[in-house]
Amino acid sequence: MAALSVVMLLLGALLNILDLTAVIIASVFLMIAREEIGYKSIAIYLVTVVISIIIPMTFVTAIEYAIIAVYPIFKPLLDKQKLALKWVLKIVYILLASAGIFLVSRFLVAEAPLYMDILLAVGCVLVFFLYDILLFRFSMYYGFTLRRKLRLDRFFNQN
Repeated sequence: MAALSVVMLLLGALLNILDLTAVIIASVFLMIAREEIGYKSIAIYLVTVVISIIIPMTFVTAIEYAIIAVYPIFKPLLDKQKLALKWVLKIVYILLASAGIFLVSRFLVAEAPLYMDILLAVGCVLVFFLYDILLFRFSMYYGFTLRRKLRLDRFFNQN
């Protein structure tokens, strides 16, 4: 899963306009690993971040991945909380992650006019809400349908 994630981040770095899309797809691989091995998937997350940072082309996407991909690992913990606390924690994460992506984009990628910065900040917040919905829907689809078809448990030693 780490190798798939690194390849996806590399593709995102090569096709510069799809870097966040590649980061989200790579984090879905991490979500699959979390479904199969639980919180041990943090090791896959760390390996992916380290390898991606080592590759010079993927430095920016690696930082974006480090900010975004930790969410699928801890999303089940957030979803178990009471409704008000769950949404407060999600909104805090979304705002912090959006600020992180904004800062990466602002200072590591390119400088843009103020209206583009505002558009990027608002866009990041909206994308994270959609990301939360995507992870929930894909997790349900994976758990009920895809897990049986792909039989990934053969690769994740479930003894």
